Amino acid sequence: MFKRIAHVCLNVRDLQRSVDFYGKLGFATKFTFTREGAPFGAYLEIADGNYVEMFEDRNLGEVVNTGIAHFCLETDDMDAVMATLKSRGVPFTEKKLGCDNTYQIWLADPDGNKFEVHQYTKASTQYTGGVIEADW
Repeated sequence: MFKRIAHVCLNVRDLQRSVDFYGKLGFATKFTFTREGAPFGAYLEIADGNYVEMFEDRNLGEVVNTGIAHFCLETDDMDAVMATLKSRGVPFTEKKLGCDNTYQIWLADPDGNKFEVHQYTKASTQYTGGVIEADW
């Protein structure tokens, strides 16, 4: 019935700050939303057909939590991603092999929206299926 998640939508306090942050990750602005001629939203392309949508709300508190725990970006080369992030001054956690046998790092955007980057291994439970005892 469904092909994939089309996009994740985030509320952000400062649209340009968030567009700049995600631009450091290589996301390209596909289009913007305006209201009365002023920008208030953006649709950023992660990879072909994968997007993050965001809308500015300057009244957001310091901690943003809309009920979405996180989103996850997939890579085939975690070490290259980490090197690129480091060169661009984007902080991230140490690389860890998760209990699902998938490598992961974590980042947070300027509004505190947390997200994961992961790299599957041949033993990743996403491929093998099964039951995982959570380690967090």
